[in-house]
Amino acid sequence: MASAAAWEGPTAAELKAAGAEAIPGGVRVKGWVIQSHKGPILNAASLQRKPSDQVILDYDYTFTTPYCGSDAVVLNSGTTQTSLDGCSTLCWEDTNDWIDLVALSAKEPILFYDEVILYEDELADNGISFLTVRVRVMPTGWFLLLRFWLRVDGVLMRLRDTRLHCSFGNGDGAKPVVLRECCWREATFASLSAKGYPSDSAAYADPNLIAQKLPIVMQKTQKLKIPN
Repeated sequence: MASAAAWEGPTAAELKAAGAEAIPGGVRVKGWVIQSHKGPILNAASLQRKPSDQVILDYDYTFTTPYCGSDAVVLNSGTTQTSLDGCSTLCWEDTNDWIDLVALSAKEPILFYDEVILYEDELADNGISFLTVRVRVMPTGWFLLLRFWLRVDGVLMRLRDTRLHCSFGNGDGAKPVVLRECCWREATFASLSAKGYPSDSAAYADPNLIAQKLPIVMQKTQKLKIPN
């Protein structure tokens, strides 16, 4: 996926040809509204305490998260609900289908693209930990990647990807198909070194290059159940 800095946006003709409409911060296409609302994921907080007070912090210093996204339905009236059929949550069903990443690499106009860094930390110069989300919209559908990447230098690497893909269908009244794929990968530096891979942390700066070398520890694909 191209970087946000390199993406200049579609022309008015490309939007019109795809049946899309530009809106503030995003695009509307075939009934879907995709917008980016940038802002801090955490609000700053201050602690008023005496210098002599002892503060014990109990947290995962790698900032690892199992988060795989939140979903809701925004109605035309602007109100928000969390279901398509009156249930408390959207209905996701396990499926043997998968997201065709090869098909997604096909060249077609990008109607909207954005990337947001939700958080990032360098682990006191001992590695990197970040959570980012990228989204792009094409005439045939939209694709979203939520990625958590962790590298603790000399210790381990952890990659947790959540991909969502919506195919708009062929325009013959077919319902859109929305797939959500979660894949967690993890390995220690020692295990990778035993397989002949470099032990130098500098060799693992880009998670795209190391992803296939990390063993899968969890993987599942779900399909959104869309009522008639």
